[in-house]
Amino acid sequence: MGRSHSTVLRLAVAILFLWSIGGCGKGTKAGPPLYPAQVTLTPGNNVSIEIGGTFGFTATARTSSGVNLNTSITYTSTDTSVVNVAPNGVACAGTWNVSFTNCTPAGTGVAKVTASALGQSSVPTYVFVHPHVDNVTVTGFFLNGIPSQEPCLSQGQSMTLEAHAFSQGSDITSSVGPFTFTAQYPAVVNMVGILNTYYNFSTNQVTATAAAPGMTQIYASASGVTSSAFVQPQFKNAAGDPSPVLDFFETCPIQTISLEVGAAGNQQTSQTTFLTSSSSTATQTATALLTDIMGISSLPNTSNGLLLTKVPLTWSASQPAVVHLASSCLQSCALTTPQAGSGSVTASCSPPTCNIGYPQIPATLSTPTLISSCTTFFLSQPGIPATFSCQQLIPVPVYASPLEPGPPVLGNGSVSGLVTGNPTAPNLLASSTGCAHLPPTTCTTNMYSFVSGKGSAGAGTPMPTSPNSILFDPAGDKAFVGSDYGALIVNPAGFGTNNSPFTGLGTVTGTVLGVSNTGNAAVFSDTLHTPNQVYVVNAGNTSSLSASALNISQAVTAAFSPDSLKTFIAGNGGTSLYIYSPIQALQGPGLQGPGSNPQLSLSGPANAIAFSPSGAVAFVAEAAANGSPANLTTFNTCNNQIAAPAVPLPENPLFMKVLPGLHMEGRDSYGNTIPDGTHVLVLDSTGFDILTSVIFPPAAGTSCPQTLNFISNDPARVAQRVELGHGTIQPLNFFVSSDGTQLYVPAVGSASILVYDFSAGTVTSGIELTGNATPISADIAVDNYTIMVAGSDGLLHEVSTGLGGSDQQQVSFPNLPDYLNGFCAITTRQNPCSLNLIAARP
Repeated sequence: MGRSHSTVLRLAVAILFLWSIGGCGKGTKAGPPLYPAQVTLTPGNNVSIEIGGTFGFTATARTSSGVNLNTSITYTSTDTSVVNVAPNGVACAGTWNVSFTNCTPAGTGVAKVTASALGQSSVPTYVFVHPHVDNVTVTGFFLNGIPSQEPCLSQGQSMTLEAHAFSQGSDITSSVGPFTFTAQYPAVVNMVGILNTYYNFSTNQVTATAAAPGMTQIYASASGVTSSAFVQPQFKNAAGDPSPVLDFFETCPIQTISLEVGAAGNQQTSQTTFLTSSSSTATQTATALLTDIMGISSLPNTSNGLLLTKVPLTWSASQPAVVHLASSCLQSCALTTPQAGSGSVTASCSPPTCNIGYPQIPATLSTPTLISSCTTFFLSQPGIPATFSCQQLIPVPVYASPLEPGPPVLGNGSVSGLVTGNPTAPNLLASSTGCAHLPPTTCTTNMYSFVSGKGSAGAGTPMPTSPNSILFDPAGDKAFVGSDYGALIVNPAGFGTNNSPFTGLGTVTGTVLGVSNTGNAAVFSDTLHTPNQVYVVNAGNTSSLSASALNISQAVTAAFSPDSLKTFIAGNGGTSLYIYSPIQALQGPGLQGPGSNPQLSLSGPANAIAFSPSGAVAFVAEAAANGSPANLTTFNTCNNQIAAPAVPLPENPLFMKVLPGLHMEGRDSYGNTIPDGTHVLVLDSTGFDILTSVIFPPAAGTSCPQTLNFISNDPARVAQRVELGHGTIQPLNFFVSSDGTQLYVPAVGSASILVYDFSAGTVTSGIELTGNATPISADIAVDNYTIMVAGSDGLLHEVSTGLGGSDQQQVSFPNLPDYLNGFCAITTRQNPCSLNLIAARP
């Protein structure tokens, strides 16, 4: 009967349509009748509403060709004791009065609402009517009684989560309908709804699969109410004791990382020599071997067991222009060698992309007592590593460690390489600080960009503000210029084009102290304005530059960790160490709140900060003060704590460099050989010290920190001493050859660059500067073949280090039009500007 009635109705509609066509215009041919092929009801699928509430339905009818029909819509509810729908589509979670103006609460439950037009009906929408929701919970549970791995899931493992809604203590989940599940850190967990076969859509259960390592909260919400926290499933051990309440979901954090060259598992972790030439580029692959805190690794297995894959590690290179990393590296990374030099490559599991959640500590692990009881319970469970500790559940950054359990040959957690090949002519930037303290309206300064070896600096380019400092990023893509009147970013490719090579950094002022390995961040210290400030500039996107202003006074030096997670800054004239991270509160002595850390008060002014090749340790060189000797202090990057006892230094340090893991031939001034490891060279006014450190994996049951030891072949001292034998000098900087055999020291007042030969154990005659010029500033090309020296004669001296060294070329800077110097345009006819600011582009 239903089908017959529908057919008659459609026939009647068609006849009426033909009559209307025939009466409108003579000779018009009648078109085909229009029937609805689809009726769409909005909202569709499901709706959850509190009892007594109202909301609106709308519906559209379309032909098979997509034409909207202007026809009446009828709304129908399968249970009018729960949901009533007015003719205009407004639904009442209860009953309407006769005029459809007042909605009176009635029963709770589920009703299906459909819309129909000309015999065609929509897919029904389920309407869930429920009391007021005042609480929502989301917990894990054991599906079919099968327990999941706790207290964390290794990558790829899953557990089932279930949400419940309550009203005044009563569980009303069945009448609420679907819940919305969200994660604080979505990368940690993949959530897929579990189908409710009765409704044919998911309601209050999801499958949660572990993804990127880290900790996250998971929330469920319904009717505008969101759960407070996720709780892992609880179970009882053999003694009947319940498992601890854990208020987080966690993909097991990475515990250790070891780097290899080539395929995983080949144990090739010692120094690697990358060979290249001017016409070819060598390519190798660095592979990270990972282990999570449950002992699951990335090493391929034949038992079809779990395998860590696509873990988002942070890869970094100390000299990207020498050892270049492929983009989008995960657990392995292709390395190419564009030019000669030396460098190291490392990988870390660094927040916020790996071991996610740092530095948060969940409430259920917030005290040593809670961590101890948690550890005791889980150590009694099968499958838990004997060294496990619940402390490992709290995410921390993890840096690479050597594979070897004993003293490694070159164990520093990185892959180091020497790239051989022909020298390349470096690009460089040259300018003057003569107008640094004068406003741009009074004096402007030119910058020169040119290639060494051509004998000419070319034309200068006026700068928006005058510089006081300049630093290239390690890749050479950009340079950061400090200024009292507005810092700049320099794009070397912009010189000689119609585009300005300079980009202003807004209100950022001061001296540039450091640049991150990626070139995406730089730190500036403003000691001129009141109050003093430090600016950490985010330069990842020059179209949306931003800067964090830190209230740090008199900052003198700074360095970024290789993974760019932290910036170590020496403030208060160098006597206080501050640690900045975009995901952690500023750390330092005397700060208010959780950032205060008395250990960061230094015994003397810090003159230099540098990181180990793996990034696990920061080295801080301090001068003597207040009865404390000069020393080298080390800090763990992962927790900002002191890593090892301070090593005394015989003189106040002036400069410091950390070398890649290269073997050093030769002896110190006491005849002792230099052991292998991470070499830290600290230069002072009479000589330099070589400090050698080795790194071991974290202790059992921990992920942070790694163990650092200093080793020495001198039985009397840890810092192996080398005297330069030239009395007291004033070094401007110092450089070490790529192969670690020679050290170069340009010094104020000396017409030659001192050269120390490690194999000979002595200073050679040095490299004389032409014209008896003395250095004012100096920098070295990334391949270490050419030292650029700004001389007292106003010339740029291009000094080759090959074949004993020689001053091969001197570049002059002709006077600007109408001015008496090659750099500054000033209102008076004096000559305050001379070449004293140079930077070699990597």
